[in-house]
Amino acid sequence: MEKSKQSSTKRRKQNTPSIDRLSALPDDVVCHILSFLSTRASVQTSVLARRWRSLWAHVPNIYFQSEFYQTEFEFGKNFSDVIYRVMLLYKVRDMNTFCLSYADDFNEYQLETCVTTAIFRNVKKIDLSLVNDQVKLPSCIFTCETLVDLSLNYCSYIPRAGAVCLPALKKLFLGMVRFESSESLTGLVSGCPVLEELTVYRMVDSGLFRFCVSSPTLIRLMLDSNLNSIEKSYSEPYRVKIDTPALRYLQLKDSVSEDLSVGSLDSLIEADIVFNNGAPVQRDVPYSHSVLEFAAALRNVRFLKLSTDCMKVPDSVFSAWTMKFTNLTRLELDSDSRFISTFLENADNLEVLIIRTVFKELKCWMEPHVVPKCLLSHLSTIRIDQFECIEDEFKMVRYLLRNAKVLKRMEIYPQRRGIGSNEKLDALKRISLFQRGSEACELAFD
Repeated sequence: MEKSKQSSTKRRKQNTPSIDRLSALPDDVVCHILSFLSTRASVQTSVLARRWRSLWAHVPNIYFQSEFYQTEFEFGKNFSDVIYRVMLLYKVRDMNTFCLSYADDFNEYQLETCVTTAIFRNVKKIDLSLVNDQVKLPSCIFTCETLVDLSLNYCSYIPRAGAVCLPALKKLFLGMVRFESSESLTGLVSGCPVLEELTVYRMVDSGLFRFCVSSPTLIRLMLDSNLNSIEKSYSEPYRVKIDTPALRYLQLKDSVSEDLSVGSLDSLIEADIVFNNGAPVQRDVPYSHSVLEFAAALRNVRFLKLSTDCMKVPDSVFSAWTMKFTNLTRLELDSDSRFISTFLENADNLEVLIIRTVFKELKCWMEPHVVPKCLLSHLSTIRIDQFECIEDEFKMVRYLLRNAKVLKRMEIYPQRRGIGSNEKLDALKRISLFQRGSEACELAFD
């Protein structure tokens, strides 16, 4: 009986005609769906039916990634030939995105033809990743009036000042690109009057020794010059100069610059700063002073991540550093232990303190002269990573537990290597006996 029902159900399913819901949709809706696919997949839909034969050519987005063209699609043709033919058949009047990734067999003429075609069709976003950095970028890409988002990876060259006019560009990403000169970036940014977001990953031979950015409209800035692999001397010193009064988010990773300069950052809300993390160059007292001055310019931030050492700065300089961080509520530190005391004394409204690492050379804990206001009224969460169970760390934990009157939770995470289970257990027992200024405080030791 049961088998009879199952066979009957199976026959009904077989006799039920399949429904092609996609073909019932209007062309513009189908093209919108196809826009989420790679161009390779979109073009392959042309074999489905006569109606689908040219729909892919009306999709507003073009995505070419060379690793997708290593099988049957190109029928023996190389990557550049496939792209060239697709662009010739393309019908869209207003193009959203042109993406070309890992193109290693392009020559300059082919690249210029594709980019020019996209620009002629009022493209809004261009994303280029060129394996062959000997192929120069077409100049027309720097004078496109419709471009809103530009991403360049492993490309050459960013032109000198005066050759850029991108009136609509709001987002710019430069990853491992080469510059004609150190003034190229300055000229590029000045040619973008409405730019809001800038990301630069600087490589060793980029030609960009002076990172100088001046923009009244920039809201987000990310610079990565953390070139730890450099061992050779530089032809000229690296410098960073930032003048962005409207900036709200700053991410700066730098291990090579010998001079740091910053203008007003009064609008800044969040900053993620890494200085001298495994730097290959020798740091001196003036550089360390400039790091402190840079940190002082972050006085209005609410959220701050700071990784730096200032080993050559005398204690007297730290003691004299009285810049107030009134808005700061969350702080993550990977630094000299003196920064911990200094921020506690100058961030009255601090609520969350995360200590990632304290550099071994400067673990000496020095108590603030007066109990900081944040410990008495605001600090509710403390997390300490890479705890090594040394005496100065116990002193710091004891001080924080005793004086943090509204602390709700302290988390301590010992180093994974070099500390045995017995030593961890002894540390937990010792810390558990410390006096707590807050009865509500929970202690987690893992």
